[in-house]
Amino acid sequence: MAAKKFNKTTLKKFKVILVNERNRIVEDLDYQKNELNKTITDSAGELSSATYHMADVGTDMAEREKTSLFAHRQAKYLSDVDEALARVDEETYGVCIICGDLIEEDRLRAVPIAKYHVSCKETQNQRNHNQ
Repeated sequence: MAAKKFNKTTLKKFKVILVNERNRIVEDLDYQKNELNKTITDSAGELSSATYHMADVGTDMAEREKTSLFAHRQAKYLSDVDEALARVDEETYGVCIICGDLIEEDRLRAVPIAKYHVSCKETQNQRNHNQ
């Protein structure tokens, strides 16, 4: 029995989607990195090292923490996109890693890093939840 896989034209179409997504993530990560490197003085747009109110410092720290958490999530997503691109190159992209059937193209357009059918993912989530 032949293995199920998308044809080269479909794989190329999804590779374009994934490369565009990767470029967007890298741009976002660069922006977040620049934001994290800013000091409170830089963000206030001042050149002096005047004392700041503790609430301002706290707000700045909270914003940095949010940016850091978001950057961490984006870095994980970038890794997932890179894995999906590797699957495109291996011609295994779009094949559910649980059942081996092709994942619907609509799902892959919505979630380009998908490795499972919705039903297989739900089954896996239920198993993980019950453990």
